[in-house]
Amino acid sequence: MIASYDKFKQIIEDTKNAGVIYSYLNDYVKPPYDYSDLLRWQLAQAVSALDKLIHDLVRIGMLEIFKGKRPITPKYQSFSVTLDVLNNIKLDPSQELSLIEKQIMLNNGYKSFQDPDKIADALSLIWNESNKWEKIASTIGSNSSSVKTLLKNIVIRRNQIVHEGDYNGYLFSRENILEADVSAAVTFVEKLGQAIYTNVG
Repeated sequence: MIASYDKFKQIIEDTKNAGVIYSYLNDYVKPPYDYSDLLRWQLAQAVSALDKLIHDLVRIGMLEIFKGKRPITPKYQSFSVTLDVLNNIKLDPSQELSLIEKQIMLNNGYKSFQDPDKIADALSLIWNESNKWEKIASTIGSNSSSVKTLLKNIVIRRNQIVHEGDYNGYLFSRENILEADVSAAVTFVEKLGQAIYTNVG
């Protein structure tokens, strides 16, 4: 699982680097140019990094359970595998792990793990903890309500950027975005990803 977390950290680092570029351009290459889309990209990319981390941790964790290296969870036991996969395993048992991994990727691939409830549900496949957000928030040094609310607000803004171009309704004007707010959001996502990995890795 460490490789998945390392990849998450690399994506976050790349995301922060875009902030350095924004600061330089904004300070030294003056307007009329607007560089605020670099800030929007940072926010969207940070959420994507968290989404990818959850996908990767769940996939690897489920394979570890399948190999007997992690405890089985109730959610894991209800995971569906097609008869086609079982038939292919019968035909070539040496491909068992690869076929199971493909099934995991197929079942979870269309899902988005950004909302707190969906993240908790996904983690149930590998982590049999009834108070997931309390544990995660405690690792950060906060409470679950604050952590979930902040994540939801970041995701709402991310969706506004990705799905609406960050335009304000019928006014056809862009929403204001501040460098300090984006930096704080990226830092929060980084800490959240670390806390999740610490608890399930």
